[in-house]
Amino acid sequence: MFTNQLPDDELYRVYIDTYAERYYNKRFANDYKGKVWFITLESIKDDLRRVRAVEKTQQADELKHKDNYWLFKYDFAIAKSGISAKKSGNRCIVFLDANTHRIDILMTYKKGDLPKNIGETQFIFKMVENQFNELWKKLI
Repeated sequence: MFTNQLPDDELYRVYIDTYAERYYNKRFANDYKGKVWFITLESIKDDLRRVRAVEKTQQADELKHKDNYWLFKYDFAIAKSGISAKKSGNRCIVFLDANTHRIDILMTYKKGDLPKNIGETQFIFKMVENQFNELWKKLI
């Protein structure tokens, strides 16, 4: 859930960062053959376009907010898996810019993929700070 309400109810443009595509989405595409991953990814993008509808659900968790910028975690389920979004352990890390109505999917991962020696939120913050420094600066 978001602790800071989004400023409007307009549709957002959703982009998948090349880093996410190169290091994370390829793995999901290999694990889920055929159209399953494509359908899942389109569903994620459709949900995020209407981010205001998911901001009060259990699927979205605000991690960091400053001014008109949000970093949040979005839980998703694989299409046709029969497993709920929360139980699946599949997540996207998303950066939202309310000024430009733009959403960037920065990372897509399974909870089991994370290193065991660091907490999930700490890992996310370090990844965003290292890989997406310009976006991170907007949040601090």
